[in-house]
Amino acid sequence: MRKTLALTAMSLGIAGLGAATAHAETLTVDGSYATVDGCAADGNNGQFQSGGVQLRGEDGWQWRCDQGADGLWYMTIFR
Repeated sequence: MRKTLALTAMSLGIAGLGAATAHAETLTVDGSYATVDGCAADGNNGQFQSGGVQLRGEDGWQWRCDQGADGLWYMTIFR
């Protein structure tokens, strides 16, 4: 009986973890950067624009700089 309850609890925990990550938001900011430093400078500013919408760090958005296949750097924001 205890084993069954433990397995059920573990299954529900794993399912809950999957549901939490499924609701994460990830967007690529409009524009590109020639250097990672340029991307980081805008990221440190804390205000981003994606699809014409202003996204702010105060609203829980975080950022990272990813290098594209074209060699340019693109800011990805997520929360």
